[in-house]
Amino acid sequence: MESGKIEKLIEKYEEGQTSLAEENILREYFKNEVPAHLSPYKLMFAFAEKQRENKMEEKAPQVGQKSYRFTWASVAAVLIIALGVFFFFQNSSSSLNQNDLGTITDEELALQKTKETLQMVSQIMNEGSADLVYLKEFNKTTNKIIKID
Repeated sequence: MESGKIEKLIEKYEEGQTSLAEENILREYFKNEVPAHLSPYKLMFAFAEKQRENKMEEKAPQVGQKSYRFTWASVAAVLIIALGVFFFFQNSSSSLNQNDLGTITDEELALQKTKETLQMVSQIMNEGSADLVYLKEFNKTTNKIIKID
């Protein structure tokens, strides 16, 4: 068969415009020796032919056999949820009394503890802001390089 006709059929095949008869012509053509510029198409049609031969065997579901995998997974899930609920309510049942909350009844002592706590928080915040000096120096140097100032 002439190469020009095959090339036109290939173009139609790539566009999805070929009929079944034309596709059969292409399959038969590529079973034989082909020119070098058409060798990639030979591989493509050989692969398609091989895949057509390898049809999957459909297994019919067997009526007598049941899979208990889903059943056991459901049972395990219910047990996990039941144990979780049991332990959650067991731990939460020991309620806290007013004495366990750590409340201070003396107002002066409460004010002193609050000041100590705020002082501690202030020190931690100041330690974090001390590192910002390096960042400011870095920004100054960057601005000099970029010449923003």
